Amino acid sequence: MNFKIRIKNSLIFCLILLATLRSFSQDNQNKFQYALDKFEKLDGNSLLQGGILFTGSSSIEFWKNPEKDFNNNQILNRGVGGFQMSNLIENFDQIILKYHPKKVVVYCGDNDIKHDKSAEIVFGDFCTLYGMLKATLPEVKLYYISIKPSINRWPLVIEILKANTMINEFLNTKDNGTYVDVFSQMISKNGLPKEKLFIEDGVHMTPKGYRLWTKILKPYISE
Repeated sequence: MNFKIRIKNSLIFCLILLATLRSFSQDNQNKFQYALDKFEKLDGNSLLQGGILFTGSSSIEFWKNPEKDFNNNQILNRGVGGFQMSNLIENFDQIILKYHPKKVVVYCGDNDIKHDKSAEIVFGDFCTLYGMLKATLPEVKLYYISIKPSINRWPLVIEILKANTMINEFLNTKDNGTYVDVFSQMISKNGLPKEKLFIEDGVHMTPKGYRLWTKILKPYISE
């Protein structure tokens, strides 16, 4: 095969790869459109401004009535099942900015690592998200809930701990960012995740799990 043919084949491969990636990105976005449309309907003509926004992946989405748990009717839940950090970035305007919250509580990163993203990529995406918040909502306070130690995803624990550590160290240098450790309190004395905190799928939490998160988060929500 001569040089020109090799170049031609390489270009064809790159074009096919680019088209595939664009298609995947579009399909991925379409998968979440139902949630974004639902939020539009829930918002109606009035938006909660200056409240506390909970957002991220399914662990937030499945948190029923956090406003009751914290006795605060200024809490808004905008979690989307399956969300990764990159989805929060892509939908930043719709999922965060339009609410102009005074506090943002984020749980995300779990699905990223499940889909073979390294801790470094999760950290990099988190830094991008933090930068977007700082640039558009400079007074907002960010509370990042550490990636939890799920039973089903325990084989990924080393990467999870790496991501948690990098984000924790980063937020320790920021006045308006706080790392909220739930990981350590979800581990039993034998060093494994507490089974009673998880439903049958070993990923999502029982009401007991949410009661624990409420207890851990309460000082930050009320400050």
